[in-house]
Amino acid sequence: MNERTTLLQSLLVLDRPTATITAQLQTFPWDSDVPLVTLRGRDAKAVLQRYLSGELNREEIESWANALETREDVQLAPTDDQRLRAMLHELANPILTRELTRITAEEWVRVLSDTAID
Repeated sequence: MNERTTLLQSLLVLDRPTATITAQLQTFPWDSDVPLVTLRGRDAKAVLQRYLSGELNREEIESWANALETREDVQLAPTDDQRLRAMLHELANPILTRELTRITAEEWVRVLSDTAID
């Protein structure tokens, strides 16, 4: 696994601050001919569950969603594509959509749990 892919994997699971990961990703070209990693429903659920447990705050979730929302090198799992796209848009744009709360996080966890294969 190359450095870019390793950084993208870190972003998917949010194992360090988003700002740290995105700063390191800026050393690579923005464009990508092919996706290098895949965001799955289970990855997003795990991040949201960390928010629900108090490990992550609202700003960290917004930053994470913003970092993922338009990346060409991150593919959304085909079984979760529409759900993940909607979730990322909402979480990245709380002023345009709705603010992340315990209730909305629980809703997204339920929505992502409805996936046949996550």
